[in-house]
Amino acid sequence: MRRRQGPATGQASDPAQKPWLPRRDTTVLLLSRSPQLQGEVGRVAAAAAVELVIGEELEQNFGAHGDIAAVLVDAAPDVATPGWRGPVIVVGFAADADRIWQQAAKLEADRVAFLPDSAHWLADYLACLQNPASRAGVLGVVGGCGGSGASTLSLLVAAEAASRGTRTLLVDGDRWGGGLGVMLSAQEAPGLRWPELLQVSGSINPGQLAAALPQVGPLALLSWEQGRASEGEAGTAGTSPESDGVHAPMGFPAVRGRRAAVPPHAQAQTHDAVDEVMRAAQGAYELVVVDLGRTPEALSTFGIQCNGMVVVVPGRARAVAAALQLGSELPALPSAAVVRGPMAEGIDAEMVATAAGLPLAGNCRGCAEWTKHW
Repeated sequence: MRRRQGPATGQASDPAQKPWLPRRDTTVLLLSRSPQLQGEVGRVAAAAAVELVIGEELEQNFGAHGDIAAVLVDAAPDVATPGWRGPVIVVGFAADADRIWQQAAKLEADRVAFLPDSAHWLADYLACLQNPASRAGVLGVVGGCGGSGASTLSLLVAAEAASRGTRTLLVDGDRWGGGLGVMLSAQEAPGLRWPELLQVSGSINPGQLAAALPQVGPLALLSWEQGRASEGEAGTAGTSPESDGVHAPMGFPAVRGRRAAVPPHAQAQTHDAVDEVMRAAQGAYELVVVDLGRTPEALSTFGIQCNGMVVVVPGRARAVAAALQLGSELPALPSAAVVRGPMAEGIDAEMVATAAGLPLAGNCRGCAEWTKHW
């Protein structure tokens, strides 16, 4: 644990002083004057194997934030995070709950942690920040227009990666798309789907998530259609009075009968719940492929989880126009086009991608050719 007080000007800007700084992915900053809270957070940081820097204010010149992975703050009214764009977690004790929630609202914090009850969750969260490079890459696939074949391409990319031995998860990011499980004829595959997972609160263990999801050959699947929970799991969350003996893995909601109860409309689909599921997925897999819907809801909820995006653009004028319109709604991520034929004479994939305002990632004559080896 390192403690820094006062301005960092000079030390942060002098390259000769930088070797003592830890790597970005191993350091978190705690802004608090409370020795009790400092000690509690220090124990959590030690358990997470991250280095903790303690200060009283966020110094804008502190290495240009180059070595800080997250900022933890207490509920002191004078605490501020000017210029910081990374994760902010408000920490404190249950006795200060009202002030903690007010602080979280004021700072627009990402998370709130009440210690010591949330110590295990916070340690898991900080441990995931320790080495972001080791977490799964998340590729989003979205159709430039309706019927472009985005689901087909998502499936083929994920299946190819899984067949090569990469731990891969295919995520259905379109709640109105009918369910990728239906496309794969995997409706009855045991495991949890989004309707159950969005009822879970708190931290999700990556290994537990992987054990709870349906498996289609070498490929893991997280989709929207109703299914049945894993049977015979060691440790259960219990069953409802109407249960036929099917259990959910420990920590996940019990599932009624063979069919999961669906939460009312979109109420259960919160950004926080999706964030937690996707965080756990990145810890459990090496590649996550998300089949994105073309609705603002899907793009704002699932699109922001991606590291990069592929837009499937058929080689037609109307499809290009639709892709251009969609482009203004996409998250600010590296994006490229996969152009799907057939195309009119004199038109090639490079021209279509350029017209859509995207670099060309690849092309194919049609979905029939995509699926001929599947």
